[in-house]
Amino acid sequence: MLQDFRDNLNGVAKIVLVAIIIIPFALFGVDALFVGGSDGEEVANVNGETISERSLQQAVLVQKQQIMNKFQNVDESLIDEEKLRPAVLQRLIRQKVEEQAAADLGMGVSDETIHDLLSQVPEFQTDGKFDAKRYDFVVRQMGYTPTSHKKAITSDMLVNQFLQGVVTTGFSTEKELALLASVSEQTRDYYYLTIPAAPLKSEISVSDDEISSYYENNAHQFMTEEQVVIEYIELQPADLLGEVSADDDLIEERYQAKVDAAKEGATFHSAHILLEQKEDDSHRTKMAELQEKIKAGEDFSSLAKEYSEDFVTSESGGDLGYTQPGDLPEELESALAQLEVGSVSDIVESKAGIHLVKLLDKKAVDVPDKEKLVPAIRKELELQMAQELMPERIEELKDLAYNATTLQDTADQMALDLKVSEPFTRSGGDDVAASRQVIGAAFSDSVLVEGYASEVIELSDSLVVVLAVRERLKPSLKPLADVRAQIEMAVKNEKAAVQILAKGQELEQKVKSGNSIENVAKADDLKWQVSLNTKRLGANQNDPIRQRAFTLPLPGELPVVVNLVLSNGDYVLLSLVKVEAGDYKALKLDQKHALFSARSIAAAGRDYEAYGALLLKEADIASKY
Repeated sequence: MLQDFRDNLNGVAKIVLVAIIIIPFALFGVDALFVGGSDGEEVANVNGETISERSLQQAVLVQKQQIMNKFQNVDESLIDEEKLRPAVLQRLIRQKVEEQAAADLGMGVSDETIHDLLSQVPEFQTDGKFDAKRYDFVVRQMGYTPTSHKKAITSDMLVNQFLQGVVTTGFSTEKELALLASVSEQTRDYYYLTIPAAPLKSEISVSDDEISSYYENNAHQFMTEEQVVIEYIELQPADLLGEVSADDDLIEERYQAKVDAAKEGATFHSAHILLEQKEDDSHRTKMAELQEKIKAGEDFSSLAKEYSEDFVTSESGGDLGYTQPGDLPEELESALAQLEVGSVSDIVESKAGIHLVKLLDKKAVDVPDKEKLVPAIRKELELQMAQELMPERIEELKDLAYNATTLQDTADQMALDLKVSEPFTRSGGDDVAASRQVIGAAFSDSVLVEGYASEVIELSDSLVVVLAVRERLKPSLKPLADVRAQIEMAVKNEKAAVQILAKGQELEQKVKSGNSIENVAKADDLKWQVSLNTKRLGANQNDPIRQRAFTLPLPGELPVVVNLVLSNGDYVLLSLVKVEAGDYKALKLDQKHALFSARSIAAAGRDYEAYGALLLKEADIASKY
């Protein structure tokens, strides 16, 4: 979950959430003040616990964002959220069973530990102290309430503890480590010589006849890609503004609604003291004592620091920051509405406990100027009316474009512009041709082969397009002049490869007959090298010669001799002369620890997967997928 948050956030939100990844935590105290909405329908039930539609939607969106982050140039429209849902739900189900297993095993974290960790996160501090407003802002930007976010973080913490609990049980025997070391620490001695391709290519000449012959015999290599030119009609709300008009009464109604909203948008700066409910009503006695101290003139902030059981706000004197209507439970907002700045309420009850609330400040919102606001309201209303007209016009566009072979009449009847694209291939092009949906439609059988207009394509919430192929540019053979240089290089490569292979086979026979790589290389004035005590994993992990050497069987009385051709055309003759098994006892202590750790983690990973699979098998699961 936390990894999902990190991958899905940018800017300030990402900076803040990094701290959560570093130091897992959960909220309490002030968290109970915020009341979240319903999670919606149940999509799965795991041992009696619900996975909600909202949780699934959030997880799907995070998964989609991760895909887009990983593949930067992917078209978002190609990521089908419906196809993601089953796999994402299965992941949530597994997380839920692991969370439940962790809880059953007594895993958890104390409030004191959470509070200590939370107070140390610098990204959540203002002037060195935790800032609840900053945290609340970020959480709500992510689509969570503090309550639902707390549940998500707690779930992740429990699953992480479960994972760590399994992983730390991993172990490996010394016999396993010795066997592993014999392979991983194995060394090999080999010699090799290289016949370079570049000098040969520079000496090879290619005639016009050879170029022409290659061009004719390999014409399929020099064909252009099929292209299309499409004509298309775009429809968006702005195109319909001429069909709508907002009357004065409607504008006045919207203006008054904005005035009313502005009046209700006053912000309150408040602080509170929270005492949790006790069965013996001792909390009421304590709160009554606090009321008397406040009446006697004691500082509210100091009392909140000393007595409030909201651990998040207590250090800041119970400060709840500036809030708007709807941010706090109704009981607290009702109390604040009755207070003058500087006054303290009577005891207020909420789901979190009982409170004393102090109004620190109140900011009224200026009523907007009508003359300045009316033009914006008119534009807003007419755009809204045009948006509401879109479904009707989309249906009209569908009817007119159905079975059409040209879109000019459709464009004329709907008073829309008929646009024409530049030629583009199945890889796409610019502007509208950059959309994978448009490309797919343009090259579909009904549009490309049968010549009909496409279905109406929804490119966004406010933009649809219909298209038809105006011109089909079939593949054609590129002119020889355009590909001459390419052909000349291909012919040179072929000739060089034949010469190098013949020379390489000749040298290979000499080495297999008992001559050393060194002597054979010197006789032909070629470069040669020796690699002694070479390990499987060296400084150059992609070294093809090293990789090839470690695929060879053990040499006997004679070396193992093979050849390979590198990506640049160079021919390499390789002679493996010696193989030494790795010695576990000879490893340094840190190397042994690293080997033990790698082996143990690998074993624990398998155990974790098997344990998770067993929990899933034994769980009582009902799922939509």
